Order: sequence, then structure tokens, then C-alpha cells
Amino acid sequence: MLARLTRWHRRLSLLAGVALLLWASSGLLHPLMAWTNPRPAAFAPPVGEPLALPAQPPPALAAEPAGIVRLLSQGGRTLWQLASPDRQQLRYVDARTGEELPDADRVRAVQLARHYTGLQAEPLGEVRHILAFDREYPAVNRLLPVWRVEFTDERGLTAYVHTGEDRLASLTDRRKRVLLALFQTVHTLDFLEGVEGLRLGLVLAAVGSVLAAAMLGIGLLLGRRGRPGAPALRRRHRLLAWAAWLPVLMFSVSGLFHLLRLSPLLQETPPAVSRSVRGALAWPAELEGARSLTLLPLGQGAAVWRARFGPQSLALYDARSGARLAGGDAELARRLAGVGAAGTAALQAGFSAEYGFANKRLPVWRVEQPQGLAFVDTAFGQLAAQVRPLDVAEQWTFSSLHKWQLLDFLGKAWRDAVLSAGALLGLLAALFGLAIRLRRQGR
Repeated sequence: MLARLTRWHRRLSLLAGVALLLWASSGLLHPLMAWTNPRPAAFAPPVGEPLALPAQPPPALAAEPAGIVRLLSQGGRTLWQLASPDRQQLRYVDARTGEELPDADRVRAVQLARHYTGLQAEPLGEVRHILAFDREYPAVNRLLPVWRVEFTDERGLTAYVHTGEDRLASLTDRRKRVLLALFQTVHTLDFLEGVEGLRLGLVLAAVGSVLAAAMLGIGLLLGRRGRPGAPALRRRHRLLAWAAWLPVLMFSVSGLFHLLRLSPLLQETPPAVSRSVRGALAWPAELEGARSLTLLPLGQGAAVWRARFGPQSLALYDARSGARLAGGDAELARRLAGVGAAGTAALQAGFSAEYGFANKRLPVWRVEQPQGLAFVDTAFGQLAAQVRPLDVAEQWTFSSLHKWQLLDFLGKAWRDAVLSAGALLGLLAALFGLAIRLRRQGR
């Protein structure tokens, strides 16, 4: 039995050893990026003074529909920001004169980038509108379209800002761009995204070999306990294997589940929900003092004005009648999630196993649906995530077994140190295993 285990362990050792070596070494880049990432100077959008309200809602809605409408203060003027029904294009109209301002979105992007970076006087480099994800701004960032605002400081600081929601989507510098490119190339094989079937097949073969070699190795460790006389190189490999087998299995199983769940070839793409509003609108009489004002379409011609007067002061108004609506954001979340008044809605201010960091948006409302959970961003009328039981399982395994967030109670620095130690043990076990193979082949 041990001879058979040994034979198969040796057959898999080259593919499994190289795969583990590459994944463990590139995995060490992740905590390194976390430690060296540029930090934002601000984490929330700028808070302005109460808005100077126009006399009427935007007349432009009589001509064409909008996906969301916001009233903004910018450059001493009050502007309407009107998004297309798919929210991919933004127009800006002066709320007093009706003049359209073609460069206002770029101006807002620069203002937001300076706010989030704290670089108020630093000269600008390239400012570019990004309509699709790429290697520097990968799909994990979720938000599109964004503006890429580059500064000429010594770090090459670059902010990606989403002007439709005033969010910082990503913050990078030259060091992070280099580390991210290395990580994506080695750890996720993203250079093969154009041939997803090949990428998926290669990763499946490599992960399968690592899992099989690890399980065979565990059998050999248990079967050969206490046997003396092994060469020094083999003894070191076995010692490292005892320490590394659990981290290797955790990384491999969770990474495989993550790959299979999120691969475009295997993932079901939910139908896009596009809501828009058009036509005559009521103008509520109680908006004086509002610091933010947003028109949110609800579908089938319905829409609400969402006015925020302060951190704890919020009001909703029917956009057709002007009447104030009861229920607040909880009722709005239920309507956007498509459940009735009996549906349970709870405000969630932090990330969780059900709604992880990758979803970006906070705070959200957690709404129970018959088929699962919906997380709704009521500030912008967005369904941030729909989660099924299998999604919860994948997110838990990836956060707990791959990123080791189950050790968050130790603090981020200690958690990352333990995570790095686990990856390093796997790397060393792979190195010694490959060294044994090379020595055997050289005889």
C-alpha cells in the first residue's frame, strides 16, 4: 500500500510542486500589497452645505428618461446630474439656466480624486474615462464607468473615482501596480482570460494535482511515522509536510471552490435590471435644508425623491404626487428588492460572511427574499448583491480558509503574519519535494 502511495506521490510531484511553489510565492504578495498599499486621505464622500434648491425639477426629463438624478453643488453652481437608464453615461445641466455642461463630469472626477488622496495642489498627469475593466483596474473593483486620475507625485498616485456615486473605487501607485501585475499573472493566470476554458482547465489540473499529492503525502506521513534512517533532505521535507498539510489543503480547497463559483464559463449572469424615470414630476415643498437630493426610479413609472438633511434625518417623497412616504429606507429597500411589506429588512453597516468586502457598497439593507438574500443600496437605488446559499458557502470558505479572516480576532497584522507563515510552509515543502525529485533524476 505504501509503495503505491509513494509511486503516485512521485508521479504528481513535478506538477504539484511547481504549482504550489508558484501559488505560495505569489500568495505572499497579497499581504505585502495590503501592507504597502497607498492609504486614502478620506474614506467618505465630501459633505457639502445645504443645497441651493431650484424652483422646479429637471425639465430635461420631459425629453428623455434617466436612470437616476442627483442635485449637486459644483464650482459655485447647482447642477442636475442625470444618468442614462443603464447608468453608464452622465449628463450635467445647470439647475438655474438649463445649460448643459459637457466637461462637468471630468471636473467632478478631479475634485473627488483630490478629496480622496488629499493632494489638493499636486499637478495632474493623465485623466482618462474608463469604460471596461483591465489588468490595472480588474473586475474585483465592481464599479464602472470610472475616471482614472493620475498625479505627478513621486509615487505615481492614481485614483479611480466613480462620479455617479462619488465613490473611491481604487487607489494605486507604481509599487502596487507592479505587485498586482505579478499577482494576477502568477496566481490567477489572468493573461489567459481571453481563453477562459484554457485558464480554467490549467488551474483545475494544477489544483487537482496539489490536492492529490497532499492527500497522498498525508497517507505516507501516517504510514511511515517513527521509521528512522531517511536521508536529511527527505526528513526535512517530511517535517515541513507535517506543518504545511493543513494550510495547503485550506488554500487549495477554498481556491478551487472560488474558481468554480466565479468563472465566467460556469457562472449564471443575472438579467440586468434597468429602471428609468421620465415625464412630469412633483416638487415637494419640504426640501429646504437638504444636503443631498436624489431621484430614484422604482419601475413601472414610479419614482421617489430621497432627501437627506443630516446624518439621522432622511425623508422620501413620491415623485409624482409630492406626498411624503412612510417607512423610510427600509420600505424603499423592500420595494427595490421586489418583496412586499412583510419582507424583513435590516440595516447593515459592515461586511459579513454573507456580504463580503468585494461588494464595495456600505451601508446596505439586508432584505430576505424567498430565493435568498438581497443587499440594497438605498442611497443610489442599487441592488448591491443577491446571495444564494451556495454564494454564502463560497464567500465563507474563501474569506475564512483562503484569506484566513477567521483569525481577525488577532488583529490584521498578526492575521497576515500567520497567513504568510502558512504560505511559506507550503512553499518550502514544495521546494524540498522538488529537490528530492531532481536528486533522484540525477542519479
